[in-house]
Amino acid sequence: MDSEVWNETLNQLSTQLSYQEYNTWINRLNLKGIKNGSIILSVPSKLVKDIIEERYLGRILDILNNLSDKKLKVKIIVDRSEDISNEENGTMGNSIAIKTKRIDPRHKLFDPKYTFDKFVVGDSNDLAAAAAKKVAENPGKFYNPLFLYGGVGLGKTHLLHAIGHTVIDKFPEMKILYITGESFMNDYITSIQKGTMNSFRIKYRKADLLLIDDIHNIQGKEGTMEELFHTFNTLYAAKKQMVFTSDRPPKELKRLEERLRSRFEWGLTADIQPPNFEMRELILRQKIKEENYVIPDEVIRFIAENLTSNIRDLEGALKQLYAYHDIMNQEITLDLAKKALKDKITARSVENITIDLIQKKVANSYNVSFSDMKSKKRAKNIALPRQIAMFIARKLTEYSTTEIGNEFGGKDHSTVIHAISKIQKKYESDDAFRARIDRIIQSIRENS
Repeated sequence: MDSEVWNETLNQLSTQLSYQEYNTWINRLNLKGIKNGSIILSVPSKLVKDIIEERYLGRILDILNNLSDKKLKVKIIVDRSEDISNEENGTMGNSIAIKTKRIDPRHKLFDPKYTFDKFVVGDSNDLAAAAAKKVAENPGKFYNPLFLYGGVGLGKTHLLHAIGHTVIDKFPEMKILYITGESFMNDYITSIQKGTMNSFRIKYRKADLLLIDDIHNIQGKEGTMEELFHTFNTLYAAKKQMVFTSDRPPKELKRLEERLRSRFEWGLTADIQPPNFEMRELILRQKIKEENYVIPDEVIRFIAENLTSNIRDLEGALKQLYAYHDIMNQEITLDLAKKALKDKITARSVENITIDLIQKKVANSYNVSFSDMKSKKRAKNIALPRQIAMFIARKLTEYSTTEIGNEFGGKDHSTVIHAISKIQKKYESDDAFRARIDRIIQSIRENS
C-alpha cells in the first residue's frame, strides 16, 4: 500500500464523519509505513489510540480493504514525540503549552504545486481562473456546476487542485471528494460487485465539494452516467459545489446522456486555450524561479517560440534542458538548448515547412484563395493575409527575404522587410491578433 491509498482512506473518512470527529481523532493519525501485511499508524497518546480503536478502526479497515486487493491489518502505536502539549509538561506549573499546527492531511490528495498563486493567468485562461477562484472562496454559491474544458496540459487539473487546497484551508469542516472520471466509474463497478452500492451513494452524495477530473471518460457507460446523474441532482438540490473538467465542452460529449450533458451547462462553462507567446514566456520564467534554474533570456524565448501546444511541454522542456546541461557539464546556451531539445522542438525541421503550406494555412484562416496569396493583387482583404504569411515564412523557414518575395508574386526585398516589420509590431501590441497568428503557426507545425 502506498500513501495514495491512505490519503484516499482519509478522504473517504472526511466525508463520512463530522468535522469535529475527523479533526479531533482521525486528524491525529500518521502513516508510518507497512510491515508484514500490517499498516502502521501512530498517534500522540494512549487515549487517542483507545478511542480510535474503539470507534473508528472497523470503518478504517472497511475502507482500506475496499481500496486494496490485499486483506490488510492496522496496527496503531503511540508516539508522544508527535504531540507537544501540557500533557507532557504538566508537572511544571509555569510551563508554556506549545501547540504545533497540524496540516490537514487532505492536502496530500492534491499536488502541492497546484495552487492559485502558481497558476499563470492570461487571455487564454482568465475566465476559467477567475471562476475557479470564486468557487473556491464561495463553494455552492456561484457557478454550480463549474465546467472547465481544454486540451491536454493546459491547466485544468491545476485549477481543480487549487480549488481543493483553498477549500480545505478556508472551510476545513467541508467534506471534499476529488476523483477522476475513470476512478468514479471503477468505484461504481466495484460497489456493484461487492454489493456496497448504498455506501457508494452515501460517499458521493454527502460531499460538500465534488471535484471530478476528465469527466469525458464516463461517456457511453450507462450505469456510471445514471449514478452521476442522481448524485448531481442530490448535490445540486442541497447547493453543494461541483466542478468538472473535460477535454471538450459538454455539447461535444456526444456519447453522454442528454440529461447529464444539459446539467453540466446549468452553471458556468469556461474553456482554457493554448497560451500565447508572452504567457508561455511568463510560465517558463515562473517555473525557472521555482526550480532555481539559471537560463539565459534567449533560450527562454527560443523555447517559448517553439513549444506552443501546452504548459506540460514547456515544463518538460525545462527539465530536459537542465538534465542535459547537468550531464554534459556545459553552460546553457542557445546552441546547447537546440541540441538538448531537438526531439521536442518541431520547428527544428524547417525543411518540412514550405511557403506553400504557410500560404494555404493563412489563406484558409482569412478566407482568401491560395492563388491570391501568390498574385500581384493589392486588394486590402488580400494584402494583410499576404503580409502575415511573409512574416510567418521568415519566422519558420530559412528562406531569405528575396526568396520569400519571389513566392508572393515577385515582391522585392524591401517590400518583404516592410511587411514583416508591420506584422511584428501588430503581433507585439494586439493580443487578439497575436493569438490568431499563434494558432496559425501551431497548425502549420502540426501539418509539417
